[in-house]
Amino acid sequence: MFLRQFKRLTLALLILASLGPGADVLQLNAAQRVALSYEYSLMGWEAGNLLSKWSHRLATALTWNVGPDTNRRSQIHEYFRLAEENRALGAALAEASARLENAGSVRRLESEVAQVNSARLKLRNDVEEVLEATISAVLVEEDIASWGELIFPPVDIRLSNPPRLLVTSPRDRIERTHDVLLDPDVGPRRSGEIERKLMDRWDLSGLVTPIGGGATYPASIDGTLALQATLELAAHEWFHHYLSIRALGRGLSSSPEMRTLNETMASMVGREIGVDAYERLAGTTDSPAPNVGADPEDIGEGDEDEFDFAGEMRETRRRGDELLAEGAIQEAEAYMEERRRLFVDNGFHIRVLNQAFFAFNGTYAESPASISPIADQLHQFRALTPDLRTFVETMSKVSSYSQFLGTLDRLVAETP
Repeated sequence: MFLRQFKRLTLALLILASLGPGADVLQLNAAQRVALSYEYSLMGWEAGNLLSKWSHRLATALTWNVGPDTNRRSQIHEYFRLAEENRALGAALAEASARLENAGSVRRLESEVAQVNSARLKLRNDVEEVLEATISAVLVEEDIASWGELIFPPVDIRLSNPPRLLVTSPRDRIERTHDVLLDPDVGPRRSGEIERKLMDRWDLSGLVTPIGGGATYPASIDGTLALQATLELAAHEWFHHYLSIRALGRGLSSSPEMRTLNETMASMVGREIGVDAYERLAGTTDSPAPNVGADPEDIGEGDEDEFDFAGEMRETRRRGDELLAEGAIQEAEAYMEERRRLFVDNGFHIRVLNQAFFAFNGTYAESPASISPIADQLHQFRALTPDLRTFVETMSKVSSYSQFLGTLDRLVAETP
């Protein structure tokens, strides 16, 4: 009963903290205007998930310092097996539709997708509790945000279909200017229309991209990902909740560097916690999850053994920046489109490669689309701290990029 009330209080506080004064319709920026018909309602999502999430038997949640029983392990295995089946059926359905196969084949695949999703939905609440409890156990062990066995904010996720994100950048430079959450059902055709309107009407570069998760409360996590990727993303979004009431999180929008610090820090912490949580559940580690800033739906999977994706992407960013700095906007855009085709030819199905693509993915300093030094700086910072708890607590007090650099310099000077 206490856990139920604790989580409800936390939910209310975080929702209230996230709400600001309503936007005046006359003050809408270009991204909001072009996306008005497709904008995602955070309040609608909260209201739609509140009853479903909290009507489940929270009193039966697992103790945070023990692993799941055999039945829970079975549920997890089945849920993520169904998630893999869902991905395969979705690919087959997309191919059948593209090849204009007969309506019967398409209906059969649609029926199979519906059956798989129905089966996943029945397991979802129990699986969410196991994942939350496992991540919480890692946090308790690391003594991060814990009071005994209580974690604040509590780890809380919803395996769902996260919204898409519209990102804009000026055409004459790579700079993340505006973000708008869009309905998850906005597909490639409509995404292209939105991006073209931004270009034609406002002379802006735009990108509509899927995202793996969002720091709503409960956190919205893509329910079709593999287990380790799910755990890492869940920990990543929880860390945003944690930072929201601390200096680093409050300063997220104060500068591009602070946004990159927040996102890259969340990726690093989420990865460490997610790997530990995965080991608790599976007894081993999987291959690393993709960077949360990447666009998994657009990029796809290529052959890294034959094509140096990271190196080619860094070269694309470097040359694109050079051309834009010279004022050669059209040449830069033609170059990026030429490079996009190179990636596609090598199995990386990038739908759009433009200034907005780099503005978004560049926020994650570990991404090859970034030119920020912050990833190397944060990795150095982590190496100079004795444990994850110290890393988290020290970084959470940082309120500016200059303060971060000063703290890093101090750590370097104090290290023998």
